[in-house]
Amino acid sequence: MSMPYVSIKRLVDNSLAAMLAAVEVYNKPQMTYRDEVTVMLIVNGWELALKATLRQKNRSIFYPKQRGERYRSVGLDDALGRVAANSLWPVGIDGPAVTANIKALAEYRDRAIHLYNAQGLGAVIYPFLQQNVLNYRDFMLAKFKKDLADSMTWQLLPLGATAPADAVQFMKVDKNATMVAEVQDFIAELRRLMDDAESAGSEMTRVATVYDINMQSVKKMTSADLVVAVSSTADGQVVLRKTDPNQTHPFSMTELLDKVNERHEGRKLTTYDYQAICWKEPLRENTKYAWKHSSGASHVWSGDAVSYLAAMTDDQYDSIRVEYREHLRG
Repeated sequence: MSMPYVSIKRLVDNSLAAMLAAVEVYNKPQMTYRDEVTVMLIVNGWELALKATLRQKNRSIFYPKQRGERYRSVGLDDALGRVAANSLWPVGIDGPAVTANIKALAEYRDRAIHLYNAQGLGAVIYPFLQQNVLNYRDFMLAKFKKDLADSMTWQLLPLGATAPADAVQFMKVDKNATMVAEVQDFIAELRRLMDDAESAGSEMTRVATVYDINMQSVKKMTSADLVVAVSSTADGQVVLRKTDPNQTHPFSMTELLDKVNERHEGRKLTTYDYQAICWKEPLRENTKYAWKHSSGASHVWSGDAVSYLAAMTDDQYDSIRVEYREHLRG
C-alpha cells in the first residue's frame, strides 16, 4: 500500500475551521463542557497546522508502516518535534515557547478525555487559551498567509453576570482547602512546562498572558505566578493588550547578542553584525522587536528579536555585512 495523499490546502482549511469553532464555542453564552470542547478543538487545529507545515516542506507526517497495518499519521508531540527538528518555526516566533503553550493545553485535553473534571479549572487554562489564539494567528499568517482575523473580530470581549475569576488567585495554593490530587498534579505539570521554557530562554509572553478584569494584559506569566496573585488595575480603560517594556523588551544590546549566540547555529555574532542588521532592516522602528524611552539613549530588545536574529543564517549575515561595509565606504 502506497503512502496516502495528503492535501496541504485541506489541512490548512480544516485547521482554521477547528480554531474558529473553538473561539465560537468558548464565546457561547450558554454552553456546558465549554473549556474541554474548546481545548480539544484548539489542539486539533494546531496538529493539522503543524502537519500542513511539514507537508509544505515535503516532510513525512506518517510513522513507518507496520506489516498488515494502515499508515498512521504522527501525533501532536511528534509533529511539534519534527517541526522543531527541521527548523520550520517562522522567523520571529519562539518555537519552544509556543510549544510549551500548546503542550499545556494538550495536557488539559488529555485529562479531560480521560474523564477528569474539576470545577473552575477553566480559570486556570484561560491565560494559555488566550495566548494560544494569538500565537496561532501569527503562525498561520507567517506560514500560509492566512489571517485568522479575517474571519472574526478582535474586539469581542466576554460579557457575563459576574466578573471573571482571577486565574492566578484561583491557582494560589490554599493549604486549608481540600484539593483533588489530580488538580495539584495538573498545576505541577503546568509549572514544569513553564520552567522548561523559561530555562531555555524562551519568550514567556508566548506561553501565557494574564489579563485583569478589564482585559488588560498586565504581565507575562511564569511558573512563579502559579502561587502568587496578580495585582489588578482599575482605571476603566479597555484595551486589547497593554505591555510593560521592562517585561516584553528586557534585553540590552549586549544581552541581545548573548541570547542570540546561545541559539544561533553558526559563527558567533558580533556588534558589527548587530550594527549591520539594524542598518539593513528597520528593527529599531518595529516595536515588536525594539523599544526606546523618549528620553533614553539606547534601545532595548524583546524575545521576538532574539528569535528573529537567531534564525538568520551566516550567509545572510555575511551578505548584509558586505552591503553595510560598502555603505560606510560610500
